[in-house]
Amino acid sequence: MNGLSRSTLALVFLLASALAARFATFSVEPFGTQRVNLDTGVTTLPQGGVLTDHENGLRLKGSYIEYKEGSFVRARKVELLSQKETFLAESLEHDIPKQEARFKGLTFSNPDFKGLKAERALALFAENIVVLKGRVQAESPRLQAETLVVNLKGQEALALGSFTYQEGKATLRGQGPNARLYLRFASGKVQASTKVPPSASPLAQYAARLP
Repeated sequence: MNGLSRSTLALVFLLASALAARFATFSVEPFGTQRVNLDTGVTTLPQGGVLTDHENGLRLKGSYIEYKEGSFVRARKVELLSQKETFLAESLEHDIPKQEARFKGLTFSNPDFKGLKAERALALFAENIVVLKGRVQAESPRLQAETLVVNLKGQEALALGSFTYQEGKATLRGQGPNARLYLRFASGKVQASTKVPPSASPLAQYAARLP
């Protein structure tokens, strides 16, 4: 019996240590009630709150949040902050193991883009890629497009399909599904071209990740 008790205590200690380690990288600040479903492991914050993912450097604020530790986060009226990016959205579904987040009604900003909006978007945090579709438009640079794939780390972007790009008095336009616009950001300036360099061609493949 003593042996069994020692084994049970050891198991409880290990589980408690693992749980503490997981919560050490995922802190929760509820704005009101916090409900936990012990059967599913899902926690709901009906009045919203703030989740901070210390491991991945993400801070999420929402008016309504439900999540399962180490599995997913779903939220409405969302503000998601990473080290250099800001995501404001009507809704969010974040797959934690895949490090993927899907947004509806997104407004995105970073050092290269200001007020970049889309009806839906997919952020691939592990690959530093954001895919935007549906009435894509940005305040700076002045851009309208059907689809835009942004390489955050490489400071480049690729518009696919019809687009309109304005820089000063100059305007670039593309029509049809095969139209392409390549944007390259450097030293606070943007270079735009309808000729896509071979190194940027793989960006087009990411568009299929967001139906």
